Amino acid sequence: MNKSHTYIGAAVVLAVGLLGCLKTEFESRELTPGRADFYNYIAIGNSLTQGFQDFGLHNKYNEQENSFPAILAGQMKLVSPDIGEFVQPLATANGSGYMHLAEINGELEVLSADDLGGYGEDASWSSWADKTVKYNNLGVSGIRLTDCVPTAGDFLSSTINQAVVSFNPFGRFLDFGTPIINNVSYLDHVKSSGATFFTCWLGNNDLLLWCISGGEATPIEIGGVGLIDITPLTPANVFRNKYDSVLTALSRMGADGACSTIPDITSIPLFNTINEEATGYPIWITEGNGVVRVAEEDDLILLSASDYLADGTGQSQSDPLPTSQVLDKYEAAIAREHTLTLNQIIREAAEKYGFALVDNYDFLRPYEDGVVLDGVDYSTKYIEGGVFSLDGIHPNPKGYALTANVFIEAINEHYGSTIPKVEAGNYKGIIFPN
Repeated sequence: MNKSHTYIGAAVVLAVGLLGCLKTEFESRELTPGRADFYNYIAIGNSLTQGFQDFGLHNKYNEQENSFPAILAGQMKLVSPDIGEFVQPLATANGSGYMHLAEINGELEVLSADDLGGYGEDASWSSWADKTVKYNNLGVSGIRLTDCVPTAGDFLSSTINQAVVSFNPFGRFLDFGTPIINNVSYLDHVKSSGATFFTCWLGNNDLLLWCISGGEATPIEIGGVGLIDITPLTPANVFRNKYDSVLTALSRMGADGACSTIPDITSIPLFNTINEEATGYPIWITEGNGVVRVAEEDDLILLSASDYLADGTGQSQSDPLPTSQVLDKYEAAIAREHTLTLNQIIREAAEKYGFALVDNYDFLRPYEDGVVLDGVDYSTKYIEGGVFSLDGIHPNPKGYALTANVFIEAINEHYGSTIPKVEAGNYKGIIFPN
């Protein structure tokens, strides 16, 4: 089994005693776009925008077609019937390959794309999407804000930014030109979109990539450039300048829009599933500074550590979990503080340009204890919670529907529109083996 991407569902149980009760408000109202112009809606962002889930971009059961922007665009059409088609670069079948649930020897396990019996990369993946098509969904999985905008006055940094974007397989649907010779930046695609409305959910990976690497540097080979570490936390001043560049471009084209804050990583299953309560024994970890000790409540252990634990690693002081599998309490504190800093920048920028603000930082808070929404139970628990896909980071279609409703609520409040919310229960969740 692949230790990097395989998460074992040790105990998938029936949902129990979920607390709280929420309802989607489907009150009858006159349908109006309010002050917003939804005619040409574009979605700017990363994996959460592209519809990535189960550690892959796939559309075998129309998963990607139910990205939150696609759901949002469908609801926008109810208040503005004359808006154009929302075009997405859809993966074919297995796409990049993805994780799935399988029953093996009577036990439920999560298989990654490269495991025996896994759903590997589709034959079409290396050449997916037509670069000549003008897409509305500009989400690129793995993209950082810092790579979307060239670094002013710094040729080397801009070249690295461009190379990272061009090398990303999830951005193959966009023409980024040739690094150094004929660069076309992500921001250039935003500028040429002709958007009348946008959603911007950039910034997650300027923090998350550092967190999912356990706070460790993780260099990758970028063709023509060499080893590049794409995991550092983006400095606040760099983030501020580049985020402003994106909103300046959108403001100058006269677009309306909504900007989203970065979610709280402690609310996602990737970081809150593996602990002593779940394993029944103390877990030995390696801090970022090399200190070996028993994990404490504020240490965040990655889901992928379950494979290490199954092999005995992490069960003794002599064989602790490697630091790459743990965001220790000191690193977790850094991540939380940096999230608040970047979110404040996003809030200030949205206010400066008069755009709606979507607060996804606190969105999942009620789901930690569990809620009942439109008669369906939801929580942030891994697999059984009904919100997240198998990677523990990205929503499943139900979760993306709930996300679309958060955007709808903010847009309606800011622009006086009456976009109807969707019923998340009508969308697929995790698919269990027959």
